[in-house]
Amino acid sequence: MANTGISRIDDLMAGAPGVAPLGAGDPDRDAVGAIQDLLTGFGNRQLPDVRLPSHGTFGSMTSAAVQRFRSSQGLPDSTLVDSVCLAALARGNPSDPMACRSYIALALDVEVDEMTYLMTLTGLWEANARFALLNLNTDRAGLSFGVIQWAQRPGRLKEILTAFHDADGDRFSNTFGGEVAAAGSLAHVAKPNGGVDPASGKTTDPDFDLVAEPWISRFKAAGLDPAFQKVQVTVATADARSAFDQIKIHAPLITSQRGVGFVLDVANQHGTAGALSIYNAVFAAGMTESALLQAMRDESVRRVSAQFGVGSPEAQSTTSRRDWFLTTPVLKENPSA
Repeated sequence: MANTGISRIDDLMAGAPGVAPLGAGDPDRDAVGAIQDLLTGFGNRQLPDVRLPSHGTFGSMTSAAVQRFRSSQGLPDSTLVDSVCLAALARGNPSDPMACRSYIALALDVEVDEMTYLMTLTGLWEANARFALLNLNTDRAGLSFGVIQWAQRPGRLKEILTAFHDADGDRFSNTFGGEVAAAGSLAHVAKPNGGVDPASGKTTDPDFDLVAEPWISRFKAAGLDPAFQKVQVTVATADARSAFDQIKIHAPLITSQRGVGFVLDVANQHGTAGALSIYNAVFAAGMTESALLQAMRDESVRRVSAQFGVGSPEAQSTTSRRDWFLTTPVLKENPSA
């Protein structure tokens, strides 16, 4: 089983002697946050994620969620997370798991390096870090799917569907309606604009209207399949690494963990070319990294506001995510690994 990088969690999972269980008031915020993230996948949506200051605080809501989970697993009545409870969280069957360090490492057995971790932070803003989240053409991009919202019209949905197929062709066919339908879906999303009208996002072929049934259920099933969740993590991490490899050639000033996380989030929203366009529009000689990031934040918000309207939900969301990456204490100013 892969390590989370959170020593208390990894030691509990390994059954290391002398490791105390987690309970109310526990000061280990990283370990408590990892437990909250796992519990969220079991229907505890009221628990905070890492964007909120209460993430990592073991209070009454977390205690109640632990107690309910233990009861559902036939474990002794308690509000403590010991090694047995943690193993049940890791090996259980969550109804809607989060793409977070603890789930990726413990449930999917995938090592979480820094690029994977930064990808999960963007996933929070794109999809609340949910593997099975679907956007049904609310932004005129056709279907957007998964933890980083691979979108149909820009051609990104083709990437993740192809990766699913290449990982396990039989599983892909079984999930997406049989061999003919599955192959047809791949061919459809490979069409210009992902098989949708570029102005409206509506399908060009009614047999492959991916924002309607039976396709909605098929994509949700794919999102909840651990085998395909591993593919999502692998592809999303590779996309993040590729994006930063391109960006750092032009923007060597961005070196901190905060800066890398910030620019990866910009690239996922605007595309890598869009992120570089934003950088080129604001960069000036003599800038510090923090000044550059602030200027990129302002230009990103300006562009989204120009497209969707000042004060629009899209502009407000963009403002929130840019500001969070600039200020969150979970990101550090030290150089990225």
